[in-house]
This record gives sequence, structure tokens and C-alpha cells, in this order.
Amino acid sequence: MNNGKDHSLRVKEFYAKAKNYLKLNPHLEKTGFMREIILPYSKKDILSIQIWGKDEIDVIQHLPETKRRQFIKEKFEKDVSCVIFPKGISSLPEIDKEARRVKVALFDSALSQEKCRVEIKKFFSDFNPNKVLVSGGLLRIFGLGVLIIGDSGVGKSESALELICRGHSFISDDVTVIEKTSKGILMGKAPELSRFFMEIRGLGIINIKQIFGSKAICRQMEINLVMNLKRWQKGKEYDRLGLKFPKEYKILGVKIPQLCIPVAPGRNIATLIEIASKVHMLRLKGYHAAKDIVQKLDKALSQD
Repeated sequence: MNNGKDHSLRVKEFYAKAKNYLKLNPHLEKTGFMREIILPYSKKDILSIQIWGKDEIDVIQHLPETKRRQFIKEKFEKDVSCVIFPKGISSLPEIDKEARRVKVALFDSALSQEKCRVEIKKFFSDFNPNKVLVSGGLLRIFGLGVLIIGDSGVGKSESALELICRGHSFISDDVTVIEKTSKGILMGKAPELSRFFMEIRGLGIINIKQIFGSKAICRQMEINLVMNLKRWQKGKEYDRLGLKFPKEYKILGVKIPQLCIPVAPGRNIATLIEIASKVHMLRLKGYHAAKDIVQKLDKALSQD
């Protein structure tokens, strides 16, 4: 339990904040997500997150079947909040079964065991409950901080590059560090390592500052709008009038307006993002084109 000196966060919060750092995937879906992770008060304290590599799995596999469950049970009873299996290591049926029973979260990582250890130490040494890493790029468009998220391979980076060519400012590509201020404002910036850089399929890594100059760069920006690019699904009905508003996107407990754009071959995504930003700005001023045309239609019908 929390002794008053330590801080804690739930496993689901740890996963949301660390999944990009540690390349995590839930092994048992959301089992154990409500468990607490006690953050160590000093460097001598031990985190309740465990990494089970080849040695740990070998020990369990070499035990007689009758003793395996008891061994795993005792392991889980020692204040374990979750277990991470590094790259190349798979869980065992006995581990899965006991984890479900006692509700301990299991995660698979794409990182090596040593890399997992390094990244966990780094993550918790820099841990800030008001800071999170989000998959998505951030640009300043018409003075708005627009976070572009969406399906993999839909052209997020390519669209961002075209927007930069049109004079909008680049902040981050692919991954954005978001921090909530004391006033509840979300500020986004690029991770230190990838600042100024963008990955474009076919070109590789490019340096936006070197190509476009410092005027194309914005160090950080308040996030005002989330643009969610979704791959077009044949047969799915989409809102054609704009009367329906998508659910707001929540980051660190703060709700941000969200616009969803279906992406299909031939659609100019950069132009759609620009127009969507303008539409959002007009909505903030109280103008809704869909409501305007409906009112005009109602007026015309009433005259008839």
C-alpha cells in the first residue's frame, strides 16, 4: 500500500503513458489494469513491475508441473503489479491462468530484456503524472495546434509535409510529448531526439529545419484540435452534412475537440485538414454551415 511517501498510478495509466516507450501490447487484454504501481521513494526501492526473461521462464519450465502453479502464485503475491515479457520471450499457460485468477497484468514488449530495464528506469526517473507520449504529429495550422492521429499508413506524415510546404509550422512527427500545465492547458512538443525530423516513406528521415528553415519550425504549441484520419471503409455511412459531432478526444483528463476525416485514394488530405481547421475556427465563433443550410431549408419550406 501507499505509505504516504511514495506515489502510485494504476497499471492502465502506466500502459497509456509507457506503451510507446516500451513497445507494449497487453497479453491478457485489460486483466489487472486496475492494480496500482507504487513508485519508489528512493533509488534503493524496487518497482513492482517485473521483467521475466529467459532465465525466469527456464526456472518455471524446469519445475515439476505440480510445483509450477505454487511457484508462480508466490511470485505474484510479492507486490507484483504487472509482468513484462521482452522480445523473443513468451508467457506460459500456467502464468496466464494464475495472472487471470489474481488479476495481474501481463505485457509483451518488442524490446530486449536489457532495453526494457533501461527504458523503465528512464521512464520513471522522468515520470510526470501530467505528461504523456502520444502517437501522432503536431502542426500549427492557422494559429491552431492541430494533433494529427489516425490509422497507420494513411499518409499522416506526407500530409504534414504538404502542409509545411504551404507555410504551416512543424512541431513533431509520429510521436508528440504532451504536458498539462497548472491551468489545464495541453502543450505539445517533439521528443528531444526526434526534434526537427520527419520520416517519409521512400525518402527516409528528413530534417525539416534544414530543408525549410527555422521559420517552418515551432518549438511547442497548445493543442486545440485533434484530426483523426481514418481509412475509408466501403459500405460505411459517413455524416455528409456535418450535423454530428465526433466524441471529444481525451488526453490527461482534458477533452479536446476532434474531427474525423475518412481517407480514400484521390482525396487531398492536406487540403481537407486545412478546411477542417477553418471549419473548427468558424464553429468557435458560433457559425455552423450545416445548421445554416438547415435553417434556410426550413425557412424555404415554411414559405411554401
